[in-house]
Amino acid sequence: MTRIAPAHYFKILLPTLFWLLAISVQALVPPQWWQTIHNYNPDKSWYQYMTYTTGYFGPNALPVPETYDGRIPLKNQAEVSTDVFWGYGDQTQSLTTRLVYAVLPGKLTLSGWGVLAEHYSTTIAVRDFRASQVENPEETLLIGDFYLSTLIGLLQEKRWQPDLNLEIVLKTSSSKTSASARYFDTPGYYFNLTAGKSIHFKGSLMNELRFVGNIGFLCYQLNQEHQNDAPLFGGKMLLYAGNWTVESGIQGYSGWLNQGDKPLVLRGKLNYRSGPATIFLQYQHSLRDYPFRRLQTGISFDL
Repeated sequence: MTRIAPAHYFKILLPTLFWLLAISVQALVPPQWWQTIHNYNPDKSWYQYMTYTTGYFGPNALPVPETYDGRIPLKNQAEVSTDVFWGYGDQTQSLTTRLVYAVLPGKLTLSGWGVLAEHYSTTIAVRDFRASQVENPEETLLIGDFYLSTLIGLLQEKRWQPDLNLEIVLKTSSSKTSASARYFDTPGYYFNLTAGKSIHFKGSLMNELRFVGNIGFLCYQLNQEHQNDAPLFGGKMLLYAGNWTVESGIQGYSGWLNQGDKPLVLRGKLNYRSGPATIFLQYQHSLRDYPFRRLQTGISFDL
């Protein structure tokens, strides 16, 4: 068998490595139209032209976390929903899912949620405002950022004592590159302390009135050099009447950049429960630094 000299390997290997390196470097260089619009400086990385906040990205980049009812679920749950965002030069439709596993019912749960698919269309002005590198500002994306959560019960509601639980959430960077200004593609986490207390009624159409509040801390990586830290807060009221539940609340967080990183939203939600299934419809209105209106509809099952 003929032996190939080591020098011959280098003659093949080195050109291949240089070719792969050239492709990699080329992929990091923004397209020419983008360079012209943003007066691109080759000494700067393209991500330094972007602002990693909700005011400069798509609606699913880092939405304000949901505030639930302040109780630890007793059963496993599976949820699927569709979201429609509109206004302010961005039209987005997305499909999301959420799974909850009751490790210790009423005491400890593990859950995960995220975007399975997203279709968006923005104006040219919004594309350039966000420094997106996608020239045609309409695209369908698969798999956005996913979140993993542990919910721990600290106190259970008694006569004068509220429910109190702690949620620890990890934000993954499962989405594609942030060059399209749809997802940050950076990791993060938050801690959330939630309390809930109910007032029960007898002999009335209204069964229960519940108040829920939460405070916490959110942190996420902006790019390769910095991170954003933000207090997290929210409050809501839930009214139970038979199979119907009406919710209304305000939630937000407040970062330190002062560039679109202090989103504050109002949410109103209607739920109808039939057996193990709950159908819901939710409207979200932005008050600050979240330039989207949202209509969400979905169904949740107890398993």
